[in-house]
Amino acid sequence: MSQGISYYALIKLLSAEDWQHSERMMAGVEREMLRVNASRGLAQTPHPETLGSALTHPHITLDFAESQLELVTQPYENFDALEQALYEIHGFTAQQLPADEHLWLQSMPADLKPEEIHPAKFGASLSGHLKTVYRQGLANRYGKQMQVISGVHFNFSWQHSFWERLHNRVRDHRRLSVFVSENYLALLRNYSRLSWLLAYLMGATPAIDASFLKRQPKELSGFKSRTLLGPYATSLRMSRIGYVNSSRCTSSVNYNSLTDYLSSLYQAITTPCPGFEVIGLQNDDGTYRQLNTHLLQIENEHYALARPKQPVSGGERPFRALRERGVAYVEVRALDAQFDSPIGIHQEQMQFIRLFLLYCLLSPNPPIDKTEELELAYNHQQAALYGRQPGVELQRKGESVLLVDWAKRVFEQMGLLAQTLDKHVPGSNYTAMLDRYARYLEQPELTPSARVLAELEGQNLEFLDWAAQWSERHEATLKNLSISADRQQVLAQWVEESLAQKQAIEQADSGTFAEYLDRFSHSLKA
Repeated sequence: MSQGISYYALIKLLSAEDWQHSERMMAGVEREMLRVNASRGLAQTPHPETLGSALTHPHITLDFAESQLELVTQPYENFDALEQALYEIHGFTAQQLPADEHLWLQSMPADLKPEEIHPAKFGASLSGHLKTVYRQGLANRYGKQMQVISGVHFNFSWQHSFWERLHNRVRDHRRLSVFVSENYLALLRNYSRLSWLLAYLMGATPAIDASFLKRQPKELSGFKSRTLLGPYATSLRMSRIGYVNSSRCTSSVNYNSLTDYLSSLYQAITTPCPGFEVIGLQNDDGTYRQLNTHLLQIENEHYALARPKQPVSGGERPFRALRERGVAYVEVRALDAQFDSPIGIHQEQMQFIRLFLLYCLLSPNPPIDKTEELELAYNHQQAALYGRQPGVELQRKGESVLLVDWAKRVFEQMGLLAQTLDKHVPGSNYTAMLDRYARYLEQPELTPSARVLAELEGQNLEFLDWAAQWSERHEATLKNLSISADRQQVLAQWVEESLAQKQAIEQADSGTFAEYLDRFSHSLKA
């Protein structure tokens, strides 16, 4: 959108009313966590029925493993309501756990034994079995340890009125629906260029338990008997040590336009990968080892730092939803759970991310070529593994630049945006918030990752002991959380309805799983 107009000119072009409409948003959060037993191992029990059906519950489901919960909010118009909903659903979950089980509320997992990590089960229905087979495929492709890393996803969109005003203001000739989709893709291009900044400012995983890795990588140092840490790391979770796609086959999904995104995604989910063909499709007894042998089994296997999204309905595939209705929101995935928050994210972080996404939207957004794509991957890894190291450098258009210098330039430009919003939007205080984050550039010891290491070293604790202490503290807060009678009734009703819906789906099923899988595969082309 702003390729042909400078960032500063565009800011001047927008009116006070335009800026007020830029605050009209919808935001939701997805948060993953583990169920553990008293000895900090993964819980070996099935998903508690007191939490409903993981297949059909709208807000409490499972990520990869049977012991890996995923809590999902609906989108809200303000962060106060979103934060309250997060606390309620976290509190309800904690209060429904069996007495001998606990929540592990840090991103990096507890004491891992691969044989104790079991792909999530979603019941006897064909759709539920497909979800389980997909997860079995992930285990066979990438290993199970990586899959139980937990994070926070932040889903964000602007409401229709903002897009209408922006569309009219810049006099774009495209239909509004096309304008919206292409600008979300433009935002994602700039997000990709600057994802390293969020890793620096919000990364909270500089340490892991040694059980997570078979061998100690050169990037990490040993601490005490079983802790590995990156002295300058910000987010091991989002580094090559953490949550990444396999390198057996390479696929490139780009954000240069919605057409390019869909085309490259389609290629990835329909192109066979020799490395995955070796795994095989089925065992000798006919059970499935993976859904298919393609680069990606399904769309969700594309582990991007952020993704364009469109809500799906009735078994619809995400690819078709995007193709037919365009982009409705963006999913920011590169967020570690904050160690000092029971819900994994602070409201001020949400405010920063909202400002950051607006900055990404309004800044010039040229296409990303293959050379820049390699630079972006390098920059994110540098920030994740060495972000707080004095003098650490990133690559920009073939030249080296200090991370701190580049970050200060971004903050300077975001500062103008913050000042403009504070001037025109009653009650906003972006400038003060931005100033607090800017201090992290001069004082890296203030970053969440540095604070984690300071606590580990200052208290002389193993990562497991430190993470357990914080998890126990947060779990106590959540178990003692007061939830109103009306909300308790709603939360209990979701559980009952989800169990009934699961049963109805199972009773309505007909045919074999092979037939169901064939229909699912062909639905991509319909």
